[in-house]
Amino acid sequence: MCKPKPGPRCTPHIRKRLDNAAARIDSARAALEQNPSHARLQRRVAAAVAAYSDTRALYDSTPGGQNELRTAISAEPDSERRAELKRRLAAGEQLRTEQTEALRCTRSDVDNDNERNERGEHDGRTDDAGTPREVLEAVRLESGTAGVQAGGNREILVGSGDRGSPSPRLLISGRQIQPVADHALPADEHARFAARGLSAPTLYELAPADAGVYREQMLELTRKNPHAASVHVYSEDEYRQMRLLVTDDGKAGVALKDDEIVSAFAHKDCAHPRSVQSMIRQATRLGGHRLDCFDTVLPKLYADAGFVPVARLAWNDDYAPNGWDYQQFSRFNGGRPDVVFMAHDPARVGGMYMPGAGEYVDDYDIGIARSQAYRAGMSKT
Repeated sequence: MCKPKPGPRCTPHIRKRLDNAAARIDSARAALEQNPSHARLQRRVAAAVAAYSDTRALYDSTPGGQNELRTAISAEPDSERRAELKRRLAAGEQLRTEQTEALRCTRSDVDNDNERNERGEHDGRTDDAGTPREVLEAVRLESGTAGVQAGGNREILVGSGDRGSPSPRLLISGRQIQPVADHALPADEHARFAARGLSAPTLYELAPADAGVYREQMLELTRKNPHAASVHVYSEDEYRQMRLLVTDDGKAGVALKDDEIVSAFAHKDCAHPRSVQSMIRQATRLGGHRLDCFDTVLPKLYADAGFVPVARLAWNDDYAPNGWDYQQFSRFNGGRPDVVFMAHDPARVGGMYMPGAGEYVDDYDIGIARSQAYRAGMSKT
């Protein structure tokens, strides 16, 4: 039996997924053979191959997968092939170790948060939830992905509206913060947002050492919020590996985890109301090409920013977020919304979200692979 994510996976579950992934490759290739020049079918094959590769890596981390690799290694006469099997085995063992550690850390984070709450460390904090008419107004957060190790490209920034001059100090939650860079949209884009009644503030990139400031803003927004269960707040260590962008008052922001956009948020008392659209736009200019969210009000927002639904994962009660209230989300598929995987397409900015769009997949990791494959297919066309 699989452990709770992000813990280790079980052999039967991943074996079934691997068989399904192989069948999808066969189906996609058969369709492509009928129309070899069809760009969408080419992307479908690429997505299927990428999904199979990802699923096979997961299978290599299971006990059954590792036993099969050990048997194959002992029977393989070709040295190069044997070396490749050994590499896969080592990678699988390492992945299972990381999964086990990730689960331990997740439980530790929950225990620590509970302990702090029991000691009253959060007493007296201002709750910013309000009583919204829309889920987005209540939570105003992008759900992010749970249980995935963070990675980030923290190279020196150039272009993308950076002014190239030292950024001013910010005062966030009573702390003086020195950003490492600031990012402003070009004047024409800023004007377009203004014409729609939307804010397009300059975003300031925090240093890794200030990751705790970003996380605290996320936590403050989720306290006592009836919709907070739809939000994944990463650990401070994970946020240190991301690029963290905030407004000058720290009340709104968005994060980049490699090419994935996560943890977009906006407090109700932010100095820049209705700024989420422009923040997402800025994130795409800085390399954010994919995201995922529950199928509530968020896909419509992201479609406007040019994100296309490429896959969806049906709700599974076994993986419901802690504290999930089905009644609070009852208008979204009876409180069981799909997870929608979306990829950025510059030609689709201003697009409309079609409910139900995106092919169903069997696993979260396959949805990620679909998003990545969509972008890869775009670069080839």
